[in-house]
Amino acid sequence: MSTPKIDSRWWATLTISIGVFMSTLDASIVNISLPTIVRSLHTDLKTVAWVVMAYLIIITGCLLLMGRFADLFGRGKIFLLGFLTFTLGSTLCGFSPTIYFLIGSRVIQGLGASALMAIGPAIITTSFPEKDRGRTLGMLGSIVSLGFITGPLIGGFLVEHLGWRSIFFINLPIGVIGTNLSLKILKGDRAIGKVELDLRGAFLFFLFVTSLLLFLNRVGWESTPFFWGWIFLALTCFGLFIVFEHRSSSPLVDLNIFRKQLFISSLGASLLSFWINGAHNFVIPFFLQNIAGYSPSKVGLLIFPVALTVMVMAPIGGRVSDWVGVRVPATIGLILTSLTIFSFVFLKGEVSDYEILWRQVILGIGIGFFNPANNSAIIGSLPKVNVGVASSFLALARNLGMVIGVAFAEMVIAFRIPATSPEAGRGPSFEGIQDVWRILLVIGLIAIFLSWKRGKKEV
Repeated sequence: MSTPKIDSRWWATLTISIGVFMSTLDASIVNISLPTIVRSLHTDLKTVAWVVMAYLIIITGCLLLMGRFADLFGRGKIFLLGFLTFTLGSTLCGFSPTIYFLIGSRVIQGLGASALMAIGPAIITTSFPEKDRGRTLGMLGSIVSLGFITGPLIGGFLVEHLGWRSIFFINLPIGVIGTNLSLKILKGDRAIGKVELDLRGAFLFFLFVTSLLLFLNRVGWESTPFFWGWIFLALTCFGLFIVFEHRSSSPLVDLNIFRKQLFISSLGASLLSFWINGAHNFVIPFFLQNIAGYSPSKVGLLIFPVALTVMVMAPIGGRVSDWVGVRVPATIGLILTSLTIFSFVFLKGEVSDYEILWRQVILGIGIGFFNPANNSAIIGSLPKVNVGVASSFLALARNLGMVIGVAFAEMVIAFRIPATSPEAGRGPSFEGIQDVWRILLVIGLIAIFLSWKRGKKEV
């Protein structure tokens, strides 16, 4: 396939950016509406939590399937289908008459979002030459940060003035624009032909991810036989998935890709990086509000610089990786991230804004250097025929890493304050938060080792 003209490449980038922005905006905009949804739909906290969990489970469980669909039937077609499905799900969410209808509509949204998240980086990667890959993936990282930045700001305004349904209706004009652009711009990749889709493998992987997420969601707070049944089911499904993928003539995942050192090392570093940031993002609001005594609005202002810095630094980090390769900027980014998070251990109850801000800015610089370079390594480590699967593994590592990070933080905190303690309802203790930051340094060192020792791209 001939190299596309520069104009079409940037139009493709714009189209992908709209899809990524819409999916990340929705991920960050919904949480702020949950208390209002509880009152409006006459439900409870335990039930409304599934508005978030259903979306997360469907996205994570379907990422590999969407990546495989893209490789088999064409990335442009599946990305377009993702836009249409997400827009339909958003419409149904906005008109939901009951909490269960809303949860079902979020499942449809999650199917569309999984296609957008899994395939977007793959389309960008194949649209640009390798020497520009880091820069474009860095720009995509900025769009992700922009979505997370604007989500709470837009969501708070919409919920307060237009009601909770408006946070879903806002996706409709974005979805229409993205769908039209996808129809006109995303052309050129062809389907492989008549193929057999590994639905059994897809089902087993979905069960594995679902049971793993349900287990991680309860780690540290309960220890019932039913709770341990989730991890048993997860391990069983994973084992069966490996067996059937080895035997399948058209597997969901070609397990030979895990023999490529560059791919597996980069993927492992990505998982650990999001584990670190997921755990830190979980405990930092508790530290700032419960320990340091900041108001919720002030906490938001102090957390905001991380995403803002990533938005600015990601294109720069991507460009650096294009110049010098991925290993140096990715490893430097992990060093900055790990040491900065560990430095929070030295803060006491009374802290100044400056002590928080400089740490948040450096943390954003570290993330901005690591993500574009490492993402480029993951996608570029496999042949173009597998770029959809590589892109979906990138999104899978991000989602699983963040969920594991939160579960890890809850588990460490629970060792200090058991769930049955009366103090558990007040939030984590200062010592428990410090324990999280200390152990994250160890995880960071493992990630740094993987990043530095990653292999070279096989020709």
